[in-house]
Amino acid sequence: MRRGPGYPTSLGLIGLLLLGGCGGGDSREAANEEAPTGEAPAAEAASASAPAPATQDAPLTVEDIARWEKGMAAELTAVKAAGARLAAAKTGEDTLSAVMDVQEMATTPIGAEAAGVDPDRYRALRSDLSAAVSYLTPHLGGIDTTLLSPAQREEMRKMNAAQLTTIAARVPPALVEALKPKAEALRKQDLELAGARLKSAGM
Repeated sequence: MRRGPGYPTSLGLIGLLLLGGCGGGDSREAANEEAPTGEAPAAEAASASAPAPATQDAPLTVEDIARWEKGMAAELTAVKAAGARLAAAKTGEDTLSAVMDVQEMATTPIGAEAAGVDPDRYRALRSDLSAAVSYLTPHLGGIDTTLLSPAQREEMRKMNAAQLTTIAARVPPALVEALKPKAEALRKQDLELAGARLKSAGM
């Protein structure tokens, strides 16, 4: 059957479609054009430059000392605030809520945020650094070393040195050396936090 002169043939349709498809090609190609060689998108560059977060079991670093200090300070503030709420509690629900807020499980996320690490990493560094400073300062929060003989003090020193060796995989010797000048202050801060938990919980 013959078609009228205004009715496009199949070939004519194909040609129109091809022409139509070419019309937006430049804009799509420009939108999809790759960045010049040597330039990465901003998001990829930021991701590449960001340091990988330390895992829970990664050895601690000297920078973790300051993180622990900041974390303890934030936890202490939270504990004292919970203690004030407990003292002002009017109902059993208020009392229970305040007592729960005093606990380590409640203040850990707060300390972690102040330290700039995730809660699991914060738990690890808090535990390891607390142990390390306790071995470095046996006269604080433990045995009164003034009552010991010189031989007994030397034996205790050796025992604590051995304990530091057992955690050397997580607290390297270089970190222990960095801890020594601040060990007493850190130990006192750690003990203050522990005491505040008990006091704020009414114990």
